[in-house]
Amino acid sequence: MSATTILSAYYRHKQGGFTTRLYRAYRALDAAGYRVIYVATEKLPVEGEHIQPVILPMRSKPSSPWYWPEFYLRAMRELRRLTREHQVQQHVMFSFFYATLSILASWGLGVKTLTFVRGDDIFDAAKKRFARPRIWAHSLLEKLGMRYSHQVITTSDTMKASINQRSGGQEKTASLPNNIVTQPLDIHLPNIRADTVRIATVSVLNPRKNLMLVLRALSQLPPDQRWEYLLIGSDNSGKHYLEELQAFTAEAGLSDRVHFLGWRDDVATLLQSCHLLVLPTLHEGSPNALLEAMGYGLPCLASHIPEIREILPDRELLFDPHHPAELTHKLERFLQLPGYAGVIKAKTAQCKARYTFDWDQRMVALVDAANG
Repeated sequence: MSATTILSAYYRHKQGGFTTRLYRAYRALDAAGYRVIYVATEKLPVEGEHIQPVILPMRSKPSSPWYWPEFYLRAMRELRRLTREHQVQQHVMFSFFYATLSILASWGLGVKTLTFVRGDDIFDAAKKRFARPRIWAHSLLEKLGMRYSHQVITTSDTMKASINQRSGGQEKTASLPNNIVTQPLDIHLPNIRADTVRIATVSVLNPRKNLMLVLRALSQLPPDQRWEYLLIGSDNSGKHYLEELQAFTAEAGLSDRVHFLGWRDDVATLLQSCHLLVLPTLHEGSPNALLEAMGYGLPCLASHIPEIREILPDRELLFDPHHPAELTHKLERFLQLPGYAGVIKAKTAQCKARYTFDWDQRMVALVDAANG
């Protein structure tokens, strides 16, 4: 008997947690016996015995204003052709943008669209240029996706509640958080009398990630404190956010302590020599960077927002993401109080249990249920 075919689409490879989970989903479906065909503009860095790319011959360049309209039309046409050719009954899409592709491409063909939502695009749109038209467009995509998807799966209960409130669909939404996949590292607590305390953030660089708050908090620390800050991630803002961060660092006299490392493949090695992870984000789904650091055994401090409170419910691990003073105070304690790093490490470890599960198995179960 031939394997059941699942169709998906994503335009091209992009570094970050979004594609990390997308590729995991493809590999999990492949391992479970499904055939996965994805439509893209280039081959994605994901391999599997039954994972098959279908590459669109794009004429427009990614920088062209015609790129996205061309991609949308070509992908929709190709998805419809593949749906008919392989008698596909299910599409698996990540985000409402791709969900609408699926819905329009399969109109009248009896296809069930499973939509995995990794982030709140409406929230993100408000932080970008041309915010009003972006918000309108994403609101429309969300409403269409919620109405016509067979099921919508978010990464947090908070996101599920927000989307349900805006666009309805309570009966068809579910939550599947990210899980912890990393193994404990030999993380050493700092000797505050002798060590330079290494603080890290792993994140793409854009205003939603709120990285300027960390720099402002660090700039308020006493000058005699020994610390350095590693910012691991690349700029995807489209607004030269990295340059803005670097300019503030220079103006505050922190250039010899703050290191912009760009995107790195050796994050585990870097974090093994660090003492604290700080995540100042204004909005998240279920942040991989935080969960990975928790798995490594690294003490963590993160912004006091609903999505993070689901992961770190202990108030001691949270700080106000809009005012740097609270983070400055907690960093001072981390740098000055013997034993405080141990307290943060122990409290972080207590939050791990809910996020230690087989994500691949749960993801496949959702697809199995839709096929049933």
